[in-house]
Amino acid sequence: MVAPPALEFDLINPRITVLLTMFLPLLAAAELQVVVIEGLGGEERYAEQFAEQVVALESAASSLTTSDRIRIFRSGDFARETVVGFFAELAEALQADDRLAVFLIGHGSYDDHEYKFNIAGPDLTDGDLYDMLNEINSGQLLINTGSSSGALADRLKSDERTLILATRSGAERHATRFGHYFVAALSDGSADIDKNRLVTAEEAYEFAARQVADYYERNGQLATEHPKIEGEHAARFSLARLGAAQPVREDSQLRILIGQRDAVNAEIEDLRLRRDGMTPDAYQAELLNNMLELATLEEDIERREAELANER
Repeated sequence: MVAPPALEFDLINPRITVLLTMFLPLLAAAELQVVVIEGLGGEERYAEQFAEQVVALESAASSLTTSDRIRIFRSGDFARETVVGFFAELAEALQADDRLAVFLIGHGSYDDHEYKFNIAGPDLTDGDLYDMLNEINSGQLLINTGSSSGALADRLKSDERTLILATRSGAERHATRFGHYFVAALSDGSADIDKNRLVTAEEAYEFAARQVADYYERNGQLATEHPKIEGEHAARFSLARLGAAQPVREDSQLRILIGQRDAVNAEIEDLRLRRDGMTPDAYQAELLNNMLELATLEEDIERREAELANER
């Protein structure tokens, strides 16, 4: 790829101003709300795993949204009524063009009639989840990484809701490994298939599903979990921005390039949200232009970082 002409870094690039002017209002209009509910571990090893996953999810969410839009329910520190009440508040606060990502990190159970997510006191049931989510008009993503989570597929299926579940049915009742791999995907560059530094729900799911299958094959074990996805919007739901937490070096050229890259990523995110209102050809053409621009910016950033390294 031929590198573009060098930018005039001694002046504010007008193109950055145009991009930010275009996309900051769009980002403000479509906010991401993240809710993480940590269930009981039962055994110490599971409690530790769940706690680590929650910390990682909070970090990933912080790369995309503000702290006031991230709510963490930590194991043992809340009751069913607290969660139900919080979702009632969300139903009033969220707008139709907002997005809601809900993570259930823990164990589940299913008695062939009712699914339960295990928390202190009365469990959260599939009926609770149905009522809580159906009151919210925003686009929704529910990720349940625990045992028997597949029992939710039929109960919670909706055109506006995407489900990512660790098991294909409620009958898969063993503790799962899916959550570990799904959370790991949110900070692993190999999960970012299109290399735009954003990990979507679809990319994280595919990464985790491969890792789960590889684990059982590698250990010569019969798989006791089979992840599944329900819904059509997982590819449009970003869950993490790679490298967002890394400190930016004090270099004006690098700051400008990174600002341009973030603006193009914002455009790609908005494009995914607008996909339903576009023809396939128009969507693909716009996405291709964005990806080519992003690739050029990535090359420029790598080149500048190499120059800075050589100046030391």
